[in-house]
Amino acid sequence: MIIVLVVVFTRPGSNQKNNPIITNSEINTHESAFQSGGLRTNTSITSIPLDKVLDGGPGKDGIPAITNPKFTSVMEAKKWLKDDIDGIVVTVLKTTRFYPYNIIVWHEIINDKIEGKSLVVTFCPLCGSAIVFDAVVLGKSEQFGVSGKLYESNLLMYDKTTESLWSQIIGEAVVGGRTGQKLAVYPSQVMSFKQAMEKYPSMDVLSKETGYSRSYDVSPYGDYDINDKIYFPISINDTRLPAKEIMYIVNVDDHSVAFKRSVLSETKEATVSVGNKKIIAIIIDGEIEVKSEEGKIIPGYTAMWFSWAIHHQKNGVVWRGSP
Repeated sequence: MIIVLVVVFTRPGSNQKNNPIITNSEINTHESAFQSGGLRTNTSITSIPLDKVLDGGPGKDGIPAITNPKFTSVMEAKKWLKDDIDGIVVTVLKTTRFYPYNIIVWHEIINDKIEGKSLVVTFCPLCGSAIVFDAVVLGKSEQFGVSGKLYESNLLMYDKTTESLWSQIIGEAVVGGRTGQKLAVYPSQVMSFKQAMEKYPSMDVLSKETGYSRSYDVSPYGDYDINDKIYFPISINDTRLPAKEIMYIVNVDDHSVAFKRSVLSETKEATVSVGNKKIIAIIIDGEIEVKSEEGKIIPGYTAMWFSWAIHHQKNGVVWRGSP
């Protein structure tokens, strides 16, 4: 598995065009390429240039999503999970679950159901993007897999019903019959295991008994989080912040607001104007909470700066903690 990922990282990029219009011959070529990778995606419908969709190395399901995940108690998890391991925290009604990065990094997608609510918990290691979505599409619960394809260095998920490809960072189908449809972001937090178990001592922890043989005590991405390298081609390099700066992001109407998480952790509070509205972000017990002026909670997610900036040059609002 590690050898495969090395191939992913060293795969050369190709020259890319900005024209999303595709000819019949290009459609046939792309269909064949997708089918040879095991995908049945209808590539004649797309909102992105297909020549910017790159093979990540492993093919369809080469990185296996987890469905019907198993969980263990905090006491059991403490036997093998280190305090400083980050993870995604999700609460539905009275149930809180913790999905450790050292497991989800090997799977990228967890199809889960908490107290009857279908969710898809996603993590793209290349973008540091940890996003939980409501898994209901057109009124029905959907499951997702890892396509093996990337767009702007980001995970492209596929839905099991139509095999349309979904950009994880924007939660939108970008290739296939469902192109243009969006997933709703569900509230989540990124916290260390220590922080999470102190606040939620009765939480469920994703078990390392996944049914797959993986080295969950080793990261297949090495020091990617702290080095300066981006392994796949991207179309925009926005240097206002370091590429891998971690942001906390919320969607407000037609805008996307990105808070510099490291500064917010110090100030504990921020107010941002978005159009004619204001939103307020505060940190309580290590969790970021963003509300409208009316007090409505706005669900958010975490991602590296470069990935968010690529998609929000026109509608993005950035809070850096300075005028």
